[in-house]
Amino acid sequence: MKNIIYYFTGTGNSLVVARDIAEKLGDVELIPIAKAIKCSPSVDAERIGIVFPVYIWGYPLIVAEFIKKLKLTKDKYVFAVDTCGGWPAATLLLIKDLIEKQGGSLSAGFSILMPGNYTPMYGAKPEARQKKLFENEKKKILKIADAVKNKAKAGVERNNFLVNALFTGLFYKMSAKYIHEMDKSFFADEKCNSCGICEKVCPVGNIRMISGKPDWLHNCEQCLSCLQWCPEEAIQFGKSTAKRKRYHHPDVKLKDIANFSDH
Repeated sequence: MKNIIYYFTGTGNSLVVARDIAEKLGDVELIPIAKAIKCSPSVDAERIGIVFPVYIWGYPLIVAEFIKKLKLTKDKYVFAVDTCGGWPAATLLLIKDLIEKQGGSLSAGFSILMPGNYTPMYGAKPEARQKKLFENEKKKILKIADAVKNKAKAGVERNNFLVNALFTGLFYKMSAKYIHEMDKSFFADEKCNSCGICEKVCPVGNIRMISGKPDWLHNCEQCLSCLQWCPEEAIQFGKSTAKRKRYHHPDVKLKDIANFSDH
């Protein structure tokens, strides 16, 4: 196997990016981080990629735990790609530090702007805006794939110092320790029909159905997969999500997400 791409996704953006890179590279094994973290993830490949979304201007906690399981060397070509709805800030610099602590080096780090999906703050973007972002993603994939094919030392994309220091250095680092328990704000409203899809799509098995209703177990990643994939739009987060439009990538199907878990 020449290439392995590990990915984490909740609503499909990072899965699409991982797929698109894989298509351009060829000879790629795509592996969900949510499954790989349960064993000793392989680095037996010419190139190792890590694709994930930006949460609160930093990485999902599961991505950090996954990287800590990698046994790397500095001669291994490792690249990372984050997907974000706004600023990535210094997310990739944090990833770079994690990889170096595992004995490796981050040869290249890229950021791709995709439709945001944090419904507690805003609804889905208009379809015309989504389409433009998808078109831009395809263009950037060509540049990323070319760099990775050539094992280019492409540096790490980030925002300016002030944005990095404020959003990643302050907001993310202050918030990260609370992420797992942020699921206290989730609940199922009267539209819930006990279908259990929320349980199936949770990549970390954080939801269990009890008496026909979802119960969150406080190991949340804040991927919002449960909220975004609920066919009845019955999953809410706090008081503001009920009237907001949901989002998941149109090229990703429910089965692509539900297959992550062992339910």
